[in-house]
Amino acid sequence: MDDFRRRLVSGGAAGAALACLNACAGPLAMTSTSKLPAPRLEDLFARTKRMCFGRYAVEVPAETEQILGFQEIAGGFEPFPRARYPDPARLLQELWKEEQLRSFQEAQMASSIAEGPVPGSKYFWFFGDEVERREDLRHLKGAIPLGSAVYLYRGMAIPRNGVPPEELFDRMSVLMRGMRAWDGISVPREPGVCIDGAFIHEPTHRFQEIMSSGFVFPSLPDVHFSVLSNKNASTEAENGTGLLERVDKARRAQLFYPYTFLRRGRRTLHGLWDGEEVLARRSDGALQFDWELVGETGNVARPPWLEVGLRTRVQNNRVGAAGYSAISDEQAVALWDRLLEQIKFRVAVPGATPQSVALG
Repeated sequence: MDDFRRRLVSGGAAGAALACLNACAGPLAMTSTSKLPAPRLEDLFARTKRMCFGRYAVEVPAETEQILGFQEIAGGFEPFPRARYPDPARLLQELWKEEQLRSFQEAQMASSIAEGPVPGSKYFWFFGDEVERREDLRHLKGAIPLGSAVYLYRGMAIPRNGVPPEELFDRMSVLMRGMRAWDGISVPREPGVCIDGAFIHEPTHRFQEIMSSGFVFPSLPDVHFSVLSNKNASTEAENGTGLLERVDKARRAQLFYPYTFLRRGRRTLHGLWDGEEVLARRSDGALQFDWELVGETGNVARPPWLEVGLRTRVQNNRVGAAGYSAISDEQAVALWDRLLEQIKFRVAVPGATPQSVALG
């Protein structure tokens, strides 16, 4: 079925968090679809490491490779290769040319490219068209060099909605001042968000944050695990519908379903996230496991949209494309349970429980 909570399509492994599954009632039956010997869970987790994204940390097998998906905090930051754009002004000039082409030359510069809030950074303002100019709806683009990348900030000032240009510029400035290069391996012990190649010190938790990440395992090449968090997502109308209700609605809407359940029901993590899980098998043997929390809009401890997924028989980012799985149903469930319990906040956030924090 289509995911009734389509408020964002995230990137990352297998789409970082693939769409909600079609499902049907079925017996608790597990079958092995593996043609290769999978490592025992004890062997897989004999050596572990902590991997970070956003405000989260996940303890995973040492062999795990991370594929970062969609990452945004208050409109920023997208990395571009510094080898191509050694000067942030060059990136902004190229983006302005693209904006002009996209708007058929209607976009208008509201300022020249100027020095930004931190050394080396640049920014400029523009209007998307004449209507935006009349209503003073300004777009802001800023760029900051850091490590091997130039990070782009995008935002829009909408005074009628309480976002004047000076406030938008302040958001960008605060975040840029908190940025530093990050190796992707060490685990920062201060409040803030981990993004691709950078860490942003941010202790206020006041901005919108959308963060996702995928994880793959070389010894289980068809298995993808993913996490997505959206701090300010809407929970109104169907956006507030939980996973179990959506699956039941899909079952009622169709006559036949090529899915059976391995497990489904409510599942609370760390005494904080009172979510729901559905573990299902498709008719082709691929497994689709999902856990979701519908929390509270703006609540960093209980985000309105927090979802976790595991898929098997993934090849070329397509579920079911692999001819067989390197893991049995029983092994997949055990792996799922182990990984799900390891998703935590990297450091404490307001409202977190002690067991939901990795670095206490």
